Amino acid sequence: MVVPVRISGVGLAARTVAAADEPDEPEETPAAVAARGQRDFRHLVTGARFVAAVAVGLLVPAFTLTGREPWPAQLSAAGYTAALVVVYLAGLGRGRARRPVPALILLAALSGLPMLQLGVRWAVASGFLAGGVLLVARPARAVPAVVLVCLAAGLLVALPEPPVAAVFDGLTAAAVTAVAGAALFGSATAARLVAEREAEVHELKRRTVAEERRRFSRDMHDLLGLSLSAITLKGELVNRLVLTRPAAAKEELAELLVMSRRALADVRAVAAGYRELSLDDECRAVVDVLTAAGVRVTSSRAGTGDLPPRVAGTLAAVLREGVTNVVRHSSATWCAFSVSTSDGTAWLEIVNDGVGAFAGGPAGSGSGLVNLARRVEALGGRFTAAAEPDGTHRLVAEIPV
Repeated sequence: MVVPVRISGVGLAARTVAAADEPDEPEETPAAVAARGQRDFRHLVTGARFVAAVAVGLLVPAFTLTGREPWPAQLSAAGYTAALVVVYLAGLGRGRARRPVPALILLAALSGLPMLQLGVRWAVASGFLAGGVLLVARPARAVPAVVLVCLAAGLLVALPEPPVAAVFDGLTAAAVTAVAGAALFGSATAARLVAEREAEVHELKRRTVAEERRRFSRDMHDLLGLSLSAITLKGELVNRLVLTRPAAAKEELAELLVMSRRALADVRAVAAGYRELSLDDECRAVVDVLTAAGVRVTSSRAGTGDLPPRVAGTLAAVLREGVTNVVRHSSATWCAFSVSTSDGTAWLEIVNDGVGAFAGGPAGSGSGLVNLARRVEALGGRFTAAAEPDGTHRLVAEIPV
């Protein structure tokens, strides 16, 4: 049955006002803001590089022409300037060049050949050549070469002038050439640094995502392996007791529910990224699981009350994974584990009589022991897991406190 619903004008107006108060777009995340800021900065540097090249290009004809030259000379100067800017931006503007020699040759040609038409004052165009040399050569070679280029430009401009004006014009030409080269070199270097920084950020993001995936996979394996094994054992036990001993089956079922809720909490904690195992809780949990599996348990703890959280958490993960393998991959009838500290080192040892799948050591026992070995080694410790000659399997983890 369809029930008609009537919305009053007041209610509709209230909903309209509430909808108007809501933001049209979701707020940007910090990562999005940072990426946008980096993109804007990259565009700013790119624009500055272009502006620097154009400004230097305009400086060359301004210094070369006096305004009394015929229009063909002025048009030629504009064309040479545009060619200098294009060659520099295309060949060297990013601060790097796969083939810098052709770009330098073109810059040298565009700096020298137009002097046949426009006069020796065009020598200041060699500022493009000076900037290119600074970009592609090592400082030990680039600086002397740039000094020679600047001196050559100054001398070429000074020689035709009268003695009084020669000094002033020569120094001015050398200074203009040096400033132009430094400006072009600085803008291209800034562009190169921005590009390198962007590449580093991308690589950092990639490594961060990969590390988070490894952490999630490791924590899921370490946390849920024992919980799911315990739930399976409890389920099998309830299935055997439900017909013959209903009261005992009910008690076991209550414990199974507690374990399942704990496993669910572990999954949520891993997703949140803050799950840290408790060594005390794990010691009690593994005793319960081994007992439920029909394995005789012997445990020992000494001097572990003041362990650093990272060390205690790593030992708890090793204990959980080691006992999980005992339950799932061996035919052990007894298992003994001990946790202790000695001479600034925390020790964990697990010994059982069901070698089973452990004969191959960590490398052949799936990803669980490999992950544990990495975690222990990350703290400067050592991890071993191997079958002993007497038919037992021994797992040992030692971590400096």
